[in-house]
Amino acid sequence: MTTQTTPRQTEVPVNQTFGIPAPDTVRVPGFDRPGPWTPPSQADYRFRPSLLSDLLCWYRGLSTGQHHDGLWLTGPMGTGKSSLIVETAARLNLNLLQVNGHRRLEIADLLGHLTAIGGDVLYQDGPLTTAARIGGWLLLNEADLIDPGELAGLNTVLDGGPLMLAENGGEVVTPVPGFGLICTANTVGLGDGGGLYAGAQRMNAALLDRFWVVAVDYPDATQEAEIIAKAVPGLPTEIVDKMIEVAGEVRRLFVGSDTDTTAVDITFSTRTLVRWAYLAVQFRGAPEPLHHALKRALTHRAEPETAEAIHGIVQRILG
Repeated sequence: MTTQTTPRQTEVPVNQTFGIPAPDTVRVPGFDRPGPWTPPSQADYRFRPSLLSDLLCWYRGLSTGQHHDGLWLTGPMGTGKSSLIVETAARLNLNLLQVNGHRRLEIADLLGHLTAIGGDVLYQDGPLTTAARIGGWLLLNEADLIDPGELAGLNTVLDGGPLMLAENGGEVVTPVPGFGLICTANTVGLGDGGGLYAGAQRMNAALLDRFWVVAVDYPDATQEAEIIAKAVPGLPTEIVDKMIEVAGEVRRLFVGSDTDTTAVDITFSTRTLVRWAYLAVQFRGAPEPLHHALKRALTHRAEPETAEAIHGIVQRILG
């Protein structure tokens, strides 16, 4: 019978680990095997070097104790903010716990709670406490949906301080080196004046001052073509290129400018683009398969005027 040994920290080469160009001497901390909370990886995931560089720079400083700041990833929906964190943790064999933010989420939910087990009342760690104990990452998705007063309760741990578990007899938990707090949001924490992301709130300025901020935009056309080719092999390249052109035009109208005569209130995320490509293949025998697929991928949830404008773009670009 074999025994499972504890993962051992090591330095891993960036080029081999992430499949990007880099000298062999460029290495980052990692582990030689997955931990109990290490997520599975997707073999065909493509890293964007500039974003990965920001993330690894933050992590290296964190793992060596040079800073305790959090990382705030901001950008439009579906740009790959969460997947960047998940896939990086998977490649480095890091423990990663994820929580989806919402208005009623409280710091107590992240710390832990008392629960009855087998007739006894025991304390169970929450995701924040678990990540701190094992030196893992805690990923708060949609962080700007959380009540600002609650989220400001993270200030102490972002300063490198300990957690105090009042419900567990006042236990003090000092985070293990490597522990990090990461937030993703569609805003930079200053609220959403445009009303596109319902529930997004203006965060406490003192909290935001404890984060590195990285903007995550959509992949460029070449990268999105590679993503679609892997997800939907067999779709003709010329069709893929034109679908990406449609997505780019819709995104430009979504953002808006002084020269735009048409505005749309919905846009293409990369995942929506992949969904459209997949459905186009599935419904290839339907009348007007690209329009048929697009309705199911996106425009059935758009206002009629927006749907008409988007399908007009499809007709103009794809014929």
